[in-house]
Amino acid sequence: MAELELPPGWVEMRLADVLRSPLASGRSRTSGANGRWAVLRPTALTLAGVDCRDVDESVGGAGGGVPILACEGDFLICRSAGTLDRLGRGALVGGGFAPVALPSSMVRVQVRPEILHPEYLGHLWQSSQVREQLEAAAGGGRMRSLTMRVLQEVRLPLPPPVEQHRILDILRERLRRLDRGDEALRCAAAGVTLLQDAAHDALAPCCDAPFASLPPGWSWGRLGNVIKRIEAGRSLECNRRPAQGDEWGVIKTSAMTRGAFREAENKAVRAGARIDEGHEIRVGDILLCRANTPDHLGAAVQVAACRPRLLLSDKSLRLVPEQNIDGRWLAQLLATSYVRTQISQRSRGTIASMQHISQDGLKNIPIPIAPPGEQERLGQRATAWTHGAQRLYPQVQMAQEKSEQLRRALTDAACTGRLVGPVGVDTPQQDSALPDWPDLSLWADDSVGRSGHRPALWPTADRDPNATIAAVQLELDL
Repeated sequence: MAELELPPGWVEMRLADVLRSPLASGRSRTSGANGRWAVLRPTALTLAGVDCRDVDESVGGAGGGVPILACEGDFLICRSAGTLDRLGRGALVGGGFAPVALPSSMVRVQVRPEILHPEYLGHLWQSSQVREQLEAAAGGGRMRSLTMRVLQEVRLPLPPPVEQHRILDILRERLRRLDRGDEALRCAAAGVTLLQDAAHDALAPCCDAPFASLPPGWSWGRLGNVIKRIEAGRSLECNRRPAQGDEWGVIKTSAMTRGAFREAENKAVRAGARIDEGHEIRVGDILLCRANTPDHLGAAVQVAACRPRLLLSDKSLRLVPEQNIDGRWLAQLLATSYVRTQISQRSRGTIASMQHISQDGLKNIPIPIAPPGEQERLGQRATAWTHGAQRLYPQVQMAQEKSEQLRRALTDAACTGRLVGPVGVDTPQQDSALPDWPDLSLWADDSVGRSGHRPALWPTADRDPNATIAAVQLELDL
């Protein structure tokens, strides 16, 4: 962790120095009085706290041992995960929920509130100072993990308890304002999705079931009536990185999302693989995801731009329309809620998280077919609306990223003594008159896992002023 210049009175402590009980790891199987406990999922740890409703009811059974329970005020850490962003994630258990059991991938932390406020620990754990230590200590391999010893040795820059309360008061107000902004951004993102759905659904008359009545000139048919042929890609040995230069690449299922084709979502084909150039993707192609999770199965896009040497995958299909069918209309029709529902009803799969649909299943989907002139008009309008929504979405996404940067900057400022109160409000500065620490010698010797370690004053060093995001500027931008 980089050395930082902190105000007088702040001290460096390890996590082990502030524990009131030993770190407790959850169990892979637990049993209670009734033989079963609800066990938290890893996704229960969020920036907002612990979602105690995100549990797995199926974990449990005799012989699993006494469960490790999390209660109000406990701090939980994810000590093993497949991704670096989830590894080491921590969250505070709030009130209003019954105790829940922890899985083996989580650790329960209980701190001395007279030394470290649990809510302050929640913010400090999300700071860059702590994250740098966790990422440096993470083990390699597909499943990264943090040992108990690593967690106990995490260094924490701590102000005196009274200063912790002052900082928390300022943070709560700043984060409340940021939360309101985040909610507005979520509504904006949802509005963009609604705009996309409206553009798609404008292509078909209102029909809740196949073969309902249609406007004059329209007719019912099958998807196979408007498709000349369906072309499928095949599985190839690939690297985990995207294709570069003149390498061949194979698209991932994520290349077909939100109605837009994302050429960067691909994997480089390994040298020596046999390439079928007939599977190369071209501008104007209509692509459909034939295998994915239920939410993404059947996602369809029309390719507006594409790098050379990009191939269909075994999970993607190219739909070639008949001569008299407008490609824009067909591509947008495939994205309507009506057609997506029909695809979902015809999907198959041995596991719920991965479904697929056959080519015959696609061809047999009943669709309302517009007359040729109407297809062109509707295709142009829906495509324009969709492109408009696609231009809006990156702007909303950029604002959400700035909001996350601001949240991180506020946390870093709070945990390094650089967070001041709102403009126009007098905020007492850290000085010698501020109440000091309790007598640390009274608890140093009997503390859990301290081995005689004593807190030390945080060392000072010159700090690069550009190393931390300007939180005030970000707030103004938002």
